[in-house]
Amino acid sequence: MFGPFSAGDSLRIYRLQRRGVSLDVQRDLTQPWSPLWEAWLAFLTQQAMGQPTYVLADARQGDGFVQLRYRPHQAAADVMFLAPVPGNSVRAAKAWAWLLDGAGIEAAGRGIQRMFANLPPPGVEADLFQQSGFTFYAQEDIYRLVQPAGPGVATNHDLSGLDGLRPQRAEDWPALQKLFVAITPQRIRQAEGGIGLSVGGENSQRYVLPNPGGEEAWASVSLRSSRTAHWLRLVVHPGAPDVATHLVRWAVRALANQPARPIYCNVRQYEGGVRAALEAAGFELYTTRTLAVKHTLAWSKTPVPELLPGLKSSAEALPPAYHINGEPEAKAPSGRLAATRDS
Repeated sequence: MFGPFSAGDSLRIYRLQRRGVSLDVQRDLTQPWSPLWEAWLAFLTQQAMGQPTYVLADARQGDGFVQLRYRPHQAAADVMFLAPVPGNSVRAAKAWAWLLDGAGIEAAGRGIQRMFANLPPPGVEADLFQQSGFTFYAQEDIYRLVQPAGPGVATNHDLSGLDGLRPQRAEDWPALQKLFVAITPQRIRQAEGGIGLSVGGENSQRYVLPNPGGEEAWASVSLRSSRTAHWLRLVVHPGAPDVATHLVRWAVRALANQPARPIYCNVRQYEGGVRAALEAAGFELYTTRTLAVKHTLAWSKTPVPELLPGLKSSAEALPPAYHINGEPEAKAPSGRLAATRDS
C-alpha cells in the first residue's frame, strides 16, 4: 500500500530513517534534521511546511518512504530523502521504483511539472533514478576549506577589484537575471524550466557586484552560517573571471569573524573561473553530485471526437420528478424520447 504519511506511520518512519539516503547535501553538512519531524510538520500544516512524505507498506515490495520539498513560486519539487538504502537488495530496489513512481503521480496531482534530485556519485542510487525516468543534466562540485584563516577584517588588498560590492537590493533582480542567463547554457535552462535566481538559500547574506558599464551584474555572493559549517555561493560573469579570486578571498576573511567551522562552496560544471579561485584559497574538492530531473506533466493535443448525428440534434426535455406540499410527483410523458433534427 502506498499513500501519504499518517500518524500511524510514525514508528515505521522512525525505524527506516536510520537506514535511508538523504539527497539534501547542503542541509546535511550545515544543520542536523530529522525525516520524522519533517513528515509530522508537513502532516500538521497540510504540506504548507516540512517535507511531504509518502509511505510504502507492502508485504511483497517491502517498507519504505520518500520525502519531497516543493520549491516556492515554482511548479517543481526536490526529492529529499529515500529509505531504505538500496544496496544490493532487489527488494529495496523495487521499493525505490514504487516510491519514485508514486511520488511522481502525487506531485503531478498537485500541479508539479518537474521533480529534481541531487544525487551522489554514480552508483546504485543514480541507476535507480535513471530507471525511474530521471535524466541527468548537470554536475556540481562541492569544495571544502577545513581550516579557514584566523579572525580578521577584509583589507584593501582583499577588496581590490571589488569596487561597488554591496548588499543585494530588490532593484538588483533584473541585473542578476541577466547574470544567470549569461552563465547558464540553454540546455540547463530548458531542463530547469527557466532561471532560478535564489542563491544560498534562506537566512543568507547576499551581496552583488554591479557592472558599471553594463546592465548585468558582474557577480553574486551568498554567505550562510550555521552551527556546524559555513556555506559560500559564488556566481561570476564570464566577462569578469579575475573577480572570482578577489571574491573568494573577501568571503573567507568575512567568515573568519564567525566561529571556526568548515566552509563549503558548490560550483556547477559550467561555472568557469570559480574552481581555480577556490583551490588558490586552499579549498579542496569534497564531493561531486549529479543533478537530475523528471518531467511529471506533459501537454498533449487530443482531437475532440465527432458527435453522432443523433446527438447533435435537440431533444425534448423531461420535467424533473418532485413533490410540492405533498402533491403527487409529476409524471414524465410516456413513450419514447423523440429527437428532432436541427433545421
